Amino acid sequence: MSAAPGRRLRIAVLGDFDGPHTRRWLRVFVERGHELHAISFYAPVSALDGVNLHVLGGSAAPLPAGDRGGQGTAAGLARRLPPDLLRLLHAWRYARAGLNQTLRAIGPDVFHAHYVVEHGFYGSFAACHPYVVSAWGSDLFVAARRPLGRLIARRALAAADLVTANDPALAAGAVALGVAPDRVAVVRLGLDEAFLGPSEPSINLRPDAAAPPTLISDRALEPLYNVGRVVEAFARLRRRLPAARLLIANDGGERPRLERLAGELRLGEAVRFLGRIDTARLRQVLAAAHVYVSVPSTDSLALSTMEAMAAGAFPVVSDLASQDGWVGDGANGLRVAAGSVDALAEALYAALSDAERRRAAVAPNRAKVEAEGDLRKNMAVMERHYYRLAGLAVPEDAV
Repeated sequence: MSAAPGRRLRIAVLGDFDGPHTRRWLRVFVERGHELHAISFYAPVSALDGVNLHVLGGSAAPLPAGDRGGQGTAAGLARRLPPDLLRLLHAWRYARAGLNQTLRAIGPDVFHAHYVVEHGFYGSFAACHPYVVSAWGSDLFVAARRPLGRLIARRALAAADLVTANDPALAAGAVALGVAPDRVAVVRLGLDEAFLGPSEPSINLRPDAAAPPTLISDRALEPLYNVGRVVEAFARLRRRLPAARLLIANDGGERPRLERLAGELRLGEAVRFLGRIDTARLRQVLAAAHVYVSVPSTDSLALSTMEAMAAGAFPVVSDLASQDGWVGDGANGLRVAAGSVDALAEALYAALSDAERRRAAVAPNRAKVEAEGDLRKNMAVMERHYYRLAGLAVPEDAV
């Protein structure tokens, strides 16, 4: 699986290709001229432009929700299994469907799997090297805290020649699971020109007396992200700031419950559920929001936090280690305990009541994202890792 020095790389990637992060990762390396091979058990919903797709299950369409590892009798069993046992079953399915044979046919210079306890685990049985595994957050912060999940994570990480993490806290989590520090690298995904290009200024730089105090939450509507606590804190906030408004972008399984909660709290038109919105619209609503709020129980540094900081929304975030170096409490944002609705309500009030604090945070937050959150700069770092692992000199045009 070697390549002639100086030529572009052949990269095989195993992951969930309906996820925006993995698709963004692929797109950068396609644009760089590399030969990309995406391996999946099922076909993604939309095409992967410029990528060679290998569908192990032979399905031209995605499998039903909750059953993306197989069909038939095994699929019925899968729906009844806890997640860690389900991952053992999926590892067997990937092997049985020919993951190893597919990799031999591709002959990649580098094999890369995303999300440790799922595709990182499945790929560990293929014995294909050099092997890169990327940790994204809940794979180590949540799944690896369960006994079987911990064993699965250890297996995946031990097989990797390089483990990448989205922030130093996540990298430390990989080391705690037995990875040698010299096999771990912090490689953030980052933002592209859609957020880093010219745009309208943040409302925090163009005060509008007629604009209501506006919050935005755009994390997935799933239990991990505690959006229900955001709604509850907002209800308390409105007792002090009746004009305040909350925008909830994104979607997920918790949306019906959250809509009922907003109704029970009699928030009416003060809360708007926007659903999933495209990048251009998201950038607009972030620029029009005074404060961005994200309070998951565990998380790596979120792209949504980078997006908010780039757009000028003042961040109010969970007090997690992943925020260190990005959001300093009382400086360029506020940090609160993830489980405290009272603390969150106080922080939101403090942020919305202090226009000067919000204004002062806009420039340093934007500069931080430009310095450390630029997608192409960060993927250039990843590209150099790929060349090193493949035993090749880095071409001048790859620097």
